[in-house]
Amino acid sequence: MTSLGEILSSKVRATLLAWIVPRLDARFSLTELSHEVGAPISSLQHECYKLERIGVLKGRREGVSRRYQVQLDHALSRPLINLVIATLGVETVLRDAVADAGDIDLAVIAGPHPHTGDNRLELVLIGEVDLAGLDRTQRRVSMLLGIEPDGIDLAYFRPDDWFAYGETGHPLLGRLAGRPIQPITGDWPTATFL
Repeated sequence: MTSLGEILSSKVRATLLAWIVPRLDARFSLTELSHEVGAPISSLQHECYKLERIGVLKGRREGVSRRYQVQLDHALSRPLINLVIATLGVETVLRDAVADAGDIDLAVIAGPHPHTGDNRLELVLIGEVDLAGLDRTQRRVSMLLGIEPDGIDLAYFRPDDWFAYGETGHPLLGRLAGRPIQPITGDWPTATFL
């Protein structure tokens, strides 16, 4: 039986989880992880071993290194993801999730429309992002929120296309008016619609 102490007893494990959760789709080696979080490989190896023994991580030998990935179907994974989100804040975790997508000026998630019964979310990205970055971002956000990727519509605009509407704002602003907006990065504009 897994003890609570095994899960919550280490600052290095907390650092590891804080890096992993925004990147739930990532497979990583200890060397890559050490470079990203600035912790010694030996400490990270110990923590990954424990999380693998518990079943939260799965390690697999690939060439000369061992690569790890979160086991999303493990009973402890979703509670740990939620704990990281609750501790760091949803905006911080989402910002980390989109950080390597490309050059993003603005990113938000629009919640369900309150009057239509449509529960779909809309992920709005404005910046310079390639197709792989868009796909990765949509996948990561859906994993973080615990919903299927097709439960999130993606609206992507290059800055010139978004700002071409001037002070009246892009028509998407009107379509999303009245929906809750979860900021990720940048400032969501407010506009008056006639």
